[in-house]
Amino acid sequence: MAAVALLVLVTGCGGGHGDAGNGTASTPPAKAAARPLPLGTEARRATWKQRPVQITPKSLLSGSRADLARVRLDDELEDMDPYFLTVEFSNTGELAMDRPNLADTLSVVGTNGVSGKGVMMVHSVPLATAPALPEHCRKGNPATVRAGGTAEVCVLVMLAKGQEPATVAYSAEGSDTVVWKVGDGLGGGGGGVLPAGTPADAAVDDSKGHLVPIKAIPKTVRAGDPADLSPSKAGDGGQDLVPYYVTIEYLNTGRYDVYPGMQDHVWLQSAGGKQVRPVILLDLGGPGVARCPETVPDAMVKPDATVRQCSIHMLPKGDEPATISYKGDGADAKWITWRAS
Repeated sequence: MAAVALLVLVTGCGGGHGDAGNGTASTPPAKAAARPLPLGTEARRATWKQRPVQITPKSLLSGSRADLARVRLDDELEDMDPYFLTVEFSNTGELAMDRPNLADTLSVVGTNGVSGKGVMMVHSVPLATAPALPEHCRKGNPATVRAGGTAEVCVLVMLAKGQEPATVAYSAEGSDTVVWKVGDGLGGGGGGVLPAGTPADAAVDDSKGHLVPIKAIPKTVRAGDPADLSPSKAGDGGQDLVPYYVTIEYLNTGRYDVYPGMQDHVWLQSAGGKQVRPVILLDLGGPGVARCPETVPDAMVKPDATVRQCSIHMLPKGDEPATISYKGDGADAKWITWRAS
């Protein structure tokens, strides 16, 4: 919502907004043409607070730091790049949408499957943006969208350097997630994301003071069905979501035995910008989740031996896996991220 702000509000992931820093006027920035990116523009149906809507992406522009030269952002945003997403909402229902916070429903998702940080600004001085930016990017959410009416919403999103947009998404409570690809949906590749199935080195603490090296090798990411979880109950209410099963093989390359608990450190990132931990299943009796056994074999992993582990991650209907990540133990441990397919 491009307007110079006295207050800038920033989210973590998923396009929501939280407290951030102050915006102050300064000298006008040098003007630069915003670069349009290829974006799927298919009209899709969804809901907003139980009202039917049709959503049509209009443009995604790659901006520059000069577009924000008159805004002082939080330190965490200083090394990030701006993108301007414009989406048209059509109210196809019979009731007006009053004070719709549509900006919060939109995400721009990077190569790594992590949603960019949305920036909302309180109006003060008009934002000195490049001439190519649409006029409505200087406005916020519409006050209302009448039945049968339309409104365009522009969202300013910051992505970390090295990341490129892979998808844009709409996500609202009670609605299926809707995703559109940016270009081929891969964000130009790179961004610290490994190809699917690539072996990567990590380490595991054996609880005896030994940091044991392992090699993690993603094997499969499979869609399931909520009925698969019938012998158990997902501790986060995930029965209303779609389960995805992530299987990774771990090779013990060290000198000590390793306890097979690595699946607890696996995350799934989605095309809709969700970052999802493994679900906690409450055992209600029965054979468990046959399509996703936790450990095969169910024993300590000895040196030069391998173990396959499966974790379950729940995504909203309409969303899909983008990347998977694993972080081992140790002070120097870093996240390893692979493409899901």
